[in-house]
Amino acid sequence: MFEKTFLFSLVLIVAVLNYSSAKVAPDYIKICPGLKSDCLKKVVQETLPLFAKGIPELGVAPIDPLKQDELKLVLPGGFKVEFRNGTATGLRKCTIDSVVYRNSEANMKMHCDLSVKGKYKASGRILIVSINGDGDAKIKIKNVALDAKIKFQDVTRNGVVYHEVKTLKIDQNYGDKITFSLTNLFEGNPQLSEAVLQFLNQNWRQVSEEFGKPLVDKVVDLVSSIVKKFFEAVPKEELFVDSE
Repeated sequence: MFEKTFLFSLVLIVAVLNYSSAKVAPDYIKICPGLKSDCLKKVVQETLPLFAKGIPELGVAPIDPLKQDELKLVLPGGFKVEFRNGTATGLRKCTIDSVVYRNSEANMKMHCDLSVKGKYKASGRILIVSINGDGDAKIKIKNVALDAKIKFQDVTRNGVVYHEVKTLKIDQNYGDKITFSLTNLFEGNPQLSEAVLQFLNQNWRQVSEEFGKPLVDKVVDLVSSIVKKFFEAVPKEELFVDSE
């Protein structure tokens, strides 16, 4: 009887210890002792394609493809555009240029080729042309440069410390080229639609400056919520090791 009780107690203790020490982060998430920039750059680059798929067991949604059912924008001058069934791809293939972490702040620079597609509906004037369209949209952004600045804060829950995202800001430079593929820019007038599309592509930088920021801001909001969810779910000790 004593042996059985002792054996049961031993098994229970081992089970409890294994449960309490269970790793939350996926195995592909590596840490960088000392948080050195070269290591952080390498780890982020290797991790990004896997992280981009999402981590369902932690409630972390995919960032590539990044989906949004509906997005409505009203720009200065009254130009209205609505995107439906939008999907952005390309983030998993970003090239990480640098990662620096110090004093609970991270700065990460990267460049990517991104693509956004879906349905659109637009009306109003952008630059010097009028648009009244409803059709398919695809926007390709070549070599966009992204600069992410993240501030963290320690939060303790149930005795566990989490290094959560306090603020996340992403600045962008639109890079080498933006190509617009938009069908039916003028309903019932394919010749005018083609002429307007040609104008938009010839003046892509001015067009992006006109309505690119609110669109990018929405993408940043979506990515930020996903990244925040990850850091809220994984204990600090599994991600940040200050010493060698």
